[in-house]
Amino acid sequence: MGYKVFVSYKYKDYDVKHIDGGTNGTARDYVDYLQARKFSGDDLNMAESGDEDLSEFKDETIQTHLKDKIWGSSITLILISPNMVDNSKSEEDQWIPWEVSYSLRTQTKAGRRSRPNALIAVVLPNILGQYNYFVSYNTYTDRNDQKRQVQSICTGNTFEIIRNNMFNQKNPNTEEVDGHKIYHGDSCYITTVEWEDFINDMESYFDKAIELRDKISEYNIQINVKKRDFS
Repeated sequence: MGYKVFVSYKYKDYDVKHIDGGTNGTARDYVDYLQARKFSGDDLNMAESGDEDLSEFKDETIQTHLKDKIWGSSITLILISPNMVDNSKSEEDQWIPWEVSYSLRTQTKAGRRSRPNALIAVVLPNILGQYNYFVSYNTYTDRNDQKRQVQSICTGNTFEIIRNNMFNQKNPNTEEVDGHKIYHGDSCYITTVEWEDFINDMESYFDKAIELRDKISEYNIQINVKKRDFS
């Protein structure tokens, strides 16, 4: 495979399409699929197997827990699923935002220094086999009167730390079309891809994500997790 990969996902999201060989009926089945068919040995390190409440954890405890899991990986896969966000909890009380946060940090361990990870948002099909809860496609006419297809991402359906690391290029190439801003090129640090496309060409997506990681200074990166609002 060539890359060490960490996977962040919502274990108990049942609103995903059944995958061949799946035994849990949740997003965890997709992680098991990757482990069994796409990776070998310890190239894949998965996140939590449950939904442990973090509300009583100190930041240092979370750091200790995640540092070893993410250490040594160069890419973090974020499995996007319909119910990955628990709106009954603050973002700082859920694992995924912290996993993304530590994936974006420079860490030091035993005198060695790691770089931030490349990040890929892999959108899982919902229970109906659709991706349109997060990704959709529209056709527009560009300034040269050519028909083009554009990908729309429902960034509001995920955590702040994920959406704020999309469309975050410091000097993006954009154009206005019918009152909408269209982004061209590598406008997002976190790239987005549908599950089927990803598993059919994983190496290309990994290589592209690493290319963006090597240009991380060109992006406005949010590292910190959104704190609960006490106002």
